[in-house]
Amino acid sequence: MCGIVGSINHNDIVPELLQGLSNIEYRGYDSAGISILAPNGITTVKREGKLQQLKNQLDQMHLSSCAGIGHTRWATHGKPNELNAHPHSNNDVAVVHNGIIENYIDLKQWLQSEGFVFQSQTDTEVIPHLISLFLQQGYEPEKALNRALSHLQGAFALGVLFKEDEQHVYAARRGSPLVLGKSEQGMSLGSDSMALSGSPTHILYLEEGDQACLDREGFSLVDSSGRIIKREMQLFEAEDHSQDKQNYRHYMHKEIHQQADSVRNTFYHTQRVLPEAQIDFNQVDRLNVIACGTSFYAAMVTKYWFEKIAKLPVDVEVASEFRYRSPLLSKQGISLFISQSGETADTLAALRYAKKQGQKTISIVNVAESTIARETDFSIQTQAGPEVGVASTKAFTAQLTVLATLAIRAAFCRKEIDLNEASKLSLELSTMPSQVDLVLQQESLFESIGASMQDCQDAYFIGRGSNFPIALEGALKLKEISYIHAEGFSAGELKHGPIALIEEGTPVFVIAPNDELLDKTKANMEEVMSRGGRCIFLGDSESILSLQDLEVESVTLPNAHSIVTPILFTIALQLIAYHAALAKGTDVDQPRNLAKSVTVE
Repeated sequence: MCGIVGSINHNDIVPELLQGLSNIEYRGYDSAGISILAPNGITTVKREGKLQQLKNQLDQMHLSSCAGIGHTRWATHGKPNELNAHPHSNNDVAVVHNGIIENYIDLKQWLQSEGFVFQSQTDTEVIPHLISLFLQQGYEPEKALNRALSHLQGAFALGVLFKEDEQHVYAARRGSPLVLGKSEQGMSLGSDSMALSGSPTHILYLEEGDQACLDREGFSLVDSSGRIIKREMQLFEAEDHSQDKQNYRHYMHKEIHQQADSVRNTFYHTQRVLPEAQIDFNQVDRLNVIACGTSFYAAMVTKYWFEKIAKLPVDVEVASEFRYRSPLLSKQGISLFISQSGETADTLAALRYAKKQGQKTISIVNVAESTIARETDFSIQTQAGPEVGVASTKAFTAQLTVLATLAIRAAFCRKEIDLNEASKLSLELSTMPSQVDLVLQQESLFESIGASMQDCQDAYFIGRGSNFPIALEGALKLKEISYIHAEGFSAGELKHGPIALIEEGTPVFVIAPNDELLDKTKANMEEVMSRGGRCIFLGDSESILSLQDLEVESVTLPNAHSIVTPILFTIALQLIAYHAALAKGTDVDQPRNLAKSVTVE
């Protein structure tokens, strides 16, 4: 959730720390801070609020240093204020932390009995004091850090500065991601490669239990027992993706409009790499699809595709619940994990559970070198590029593109469709980008609908079949960025309770392409209308014609195959949510209480 950076080189690293934090601010924006090694010891500056507050303060201070660490926070323990902001420091050491220390209360009580005084409400503050305890016992910095780590329970990625060691910056990870970078200027660390400073030419993703010591020329590694590890850095070629908003007002708006390219690139990339997977779907008797949040709704959609087209039974699981119920996994099954960042803590834990059960594993991620990608048997990278807006847009539709392509391949391998049918379905996906463009061209209509929701407190979304998960995703997008209370339902479930929520003028979005369930969905819509609800009907030209004399607001989307319609309807709902958020005046790219990459359970 939080983002950490660190650097040691021959130049002033303060601008590099701030740039690194800016690149990963989507990981958390409750507060931000840095610690640097100064002539008189460690100097720490931190501010509540977004990174700009810290930048404004540092502009007045004119600090410089060749070694430092930084942090942008998503609060887990303690309110989002300056006292609880990172780095946490004392006279000996400063620490930035991403993760959760589960036994911090016991450690805090122990350290208080040793005379340490705590200033914050956080779990992190035990770490610098614990390190100081071992420094006082005579341990050198590296050994003191190693001893402290042995007492921590939970997940962490750490950047550490020592007052008495001006030549090094330290790092460690267990459960949370951390990467090292090497450039011509020196060494850096970060929560992901976007945080690394100095245009790194080589990188190394730390593995579970690694502890690193960085100097200006390189690094050394030890494991949790203090034994030396030898591991080489890999050549790093940064992807050329613009991180500015270009002519768009928000990153989210730009990313919505990038979807024609992202689904096109993802489709052709998936077609190219799938033969490398060596998956014999004929031998697979069950597919488990595990994910969180928006990725979970992609998993729900793929259940319909795999079971209808490939006749393969699919179980869809929320990762945060999966391993805690001790699921029974088929020995002939495959477990598929979906995560934009590839670092989602619950999804990673579920993956490790499945591997222990002997499952073959596949992942769909947007970051090729992420932990989930590295730990699965085969990984497919969506070609969405960096997604800066916290609310997922292009990553979701890229995931759906991979899943649709995978379902077609499974159906063909299982002889449920012939080559001609497989080619037809693939053609539908290959021509989808032009249909995406047609949806985007109707933005003025979506803007009008979004603006009309300025005073709304509640909104509901209904759909059937593979568009039921799209109703859930549409509701999630609206609530994430506009703060309107929104819920998605299976249209057939309205009569089983949710219809009690309908009042005069309540917006209800009806997702209804021309399919075998259209008449049933329309009947559910009329039930809402008869109770005064304001229905907004999203359909294609044929389903719109079926409305006949019904007086209902409608949006006409392109006619498309059922394997494509979930993506087209998603994009329409993204734009409606975006413009509703603008009407509400909320922070679209960094909505309250959220963070982009959920790396704690």
